[in-house]
Amino acid sequence: MPGKLQLFNIAVMVLQYSLVILLYYFLYRIVKIAIRDMAGLVFNKIESPVVGKAVEADELVSPAKLVVLEDKQQLLAATSFAITDNLTIGRSQHNDIIIDSNFVSHEHACISRLKHDYLITDLNSTNGTVINNQQIEEETALTDGDIIQIGAVMLKFVR
Repeated sequence: MPGKLQLFNIAVMVLQYSLVILLYYFLYRIVKIAIRDMAGLVFNKIESPVVGKAVEADELVSPAKLVVLEDKQQLLAATSFAITDNLTIGRSQHNDIIIDSNFVSHEHACISRLKHDYLITDLNSTNGTVINNQQIEEETALTDGDIIQIGAVMLKFVR
């Protein structure tokens, strides 16, 4: 009997240490995730020159925009479009920029912001999306001054 009791005590002790090790591993993972999340935080509040008034950081920097360079058929409602986080372009009414032309797909292209960069993606459109006279095949980073052509409309990316 003493052998079984000693074996039982060893098993209980191993389980106790295993539980402690799992608890420490769990806490380690929680702290690691919390640190990663906190490192990724961007503090959006900045003190403005006006005493006591905090403003959003995005308010101090003007957003990127698309400026219409060529629209001979008067397909667009405005001459410039601000890009916040995502901007969709196409013929369908649910897009942010609607180009009512048969040469433009219902969901033609999308511009999205990724941190400080803006990326344009052709959404498998029939006639494609052209950047600086080059048809794009994959997600492409936009730089200031890029000329985007969708159908008969030419837009300039301004940062």
